[in-house]
Amino acid sequence: MQKDIFLRCFTCLCFLIISKTLPGQCTTQVTHLSGTQQVGCTSVTVTSQGWAGTTTICGKGPYLIGSTSPGSYTFTFSPAVTGVRVGLYAINNFVFGAEEVAFYVNGSFYPITNPGVPDGCLSPAVISATGTIQACTDCASSWDDIVITTSISSIQIEDVYLTGTPFGVVFSLYLCCPPCPTDAGEISSPPLQVCLGTAAGTPPATQVLLENDDILQYVLFSDPNDTLNSIVATNTSPSFSFNPATMQTGVTYYLAAMAGNNLNGNVDLNDPCLDFSNAIPVVWEPLPTVLFSIGNPNVCAGNCTDIIATFTGTPPFTLTYTTSTAGTATQVFSGNSGSFQVCTPAGAQQGNLEVQATNLVDSNCVCN
Repeated sequence: MQKDIFLRCFTCLCFLIISKTLPGQCTTQVTHLSGTQQVGCTSVTVTSQGWAGTTTICGKGPYLIGSTSPGSYTFTFSPAVTGVRVGLYAINNFVFGAEEVAFYVNGSFYPITNPGVPDGCLSPAVISATGTIQACTDCASSWDDIVITTSISSIQIEDVYLTGTPFGVVFSLYLCCPPCPTDAGEISSPPLQVCLGTAAGTPPATQVLLENDDILQYVLFSDPNDTLNSIVATNTSPSFSFNPATMQTGVTYYLAAMAGNNLNGNVDLNDPCLDFSNAIPVVWEPLPTVLFSIGNPNVCAGNCTDIIATFTGTPPFTLTYTTSTAGTATQVFSGNSGSFQVCTPAGAQQGNLEVQATNLVDSNCVCN
């Protein structure tokens, strides 16, 4: 009977709660009781141990621990948050039952040095000698804005019994997120040098963090000092083809991931939290070419003539060619021009002598 009386007293005191300004960026509340959900800037996995339930009293909740036996909730964050803010309600310290609230951050006990601020619902809490939160003597206590500011991958909030009959503690949890948690991640790729006709592509970005209203796209741009104003192409995947209308061969472009608010299916370039990944240099190389010329087009049977080959591209060049009289041959040229001989067999009939390039390779590309 005593237990019910105290709980009713706690509830009626809720009318005294006052409005306060929340500290920092610790304003994103966690409310799911189990499983994993995206909450603000991180993915939150909630598990419970011992006696753990749910209720909301005096603005605290939805977590209730230790109502009939010790219990706790554990919250795991991926990625880590920059801190948390906790509100507690109904920590009891009476002759028939006393309890305290302990915090464990990243697997280790975390001593509290500042219990927060009174909320007007119950008597202010106190800090024990070991760094737990307790009620004042012969009373029930509550606090708002217990802020822990450190990198937190996991936090456990536990109701620990000292003596007597358990009553349970209600608490709320808010995440401290950086002002701009959006992260376009990282692309793991060496610089790309590709030939015309080949798409430039990288693996997808990793370590990406998107808020609920964010999307990820990929961009190709020309100026690493002015990304936004030099974008030449966007795509949903990290792959781009050469566009002769807006791009040039031999020029360095940059491929990056871009994350920000979703604006009609595209990243909003005016999003104040717009973020870009590292940039991968991309160069499209032109395909090599060869032009044949001959000083004297008239060749007698049984004689030879010089064919002059003029190349575009980056030497050395490996040229494979065929002639109508001698079949296929391959020759390497160290510069942008050179010559080779073609011969007609003795007794050849009058007619055309054909020379045709079938394959050309420079230091960058292959042209068939």
